[in-house]
Amino acid sequence: MASRAIEDINWLAHRWPIALETSGYGNWTLHTARIDGQRVGQASSREDFDRRFAAMRPQCLARLIASRPALQPAVALVVAGEVRLGRIPPQLWCGYDGVELLDLPALTLLSAKVRALFPDWPQALIRVVRRDQLRALGLTPAPRAPQLRALA
Repeated sequence: MASRAIEDINWLAHRWPIALETSGYGNWTLHTARIDGQRVGQASSREDFDRRFAAMRPQCLARLIASRPALQPAVALVVAGEVRLGRIPPQLWCGYDGVELLDLPALTLLSAKVRALFPDWPQALIRVVRRDQLRALGLTPAPRAPQLRALA
């Protein structure tokens, strides 16, 4: 796959629709929202599901990190499984948004921009952890990861 400059990629085109999955749980019917196969929310009624997920939008990475005091001081990584593709510097956090994936560790986000930046890694995600937990993740550096930096 030929690489293209990030300025030429329409990363908003990488957004996904929210899929509805229903399942029985005792006397209840659970309505689960999934994006790209990952659970992003759940409701106990179809009306609640429709209302909550019609309004669902990706959230600003900087605001998500700021809303989680337990993650401070935070590090935002781009990962694909056990591979570390890069680190998003704090000055760029406002330029990323995502949808939280509920079944994955820590604060893990599906981000259309990250998928556009790393086209060779179709499972790329943002994972936010406390700085002191970084080594414990045991991630392997990617062989050819691009540097994420601010352009003047």
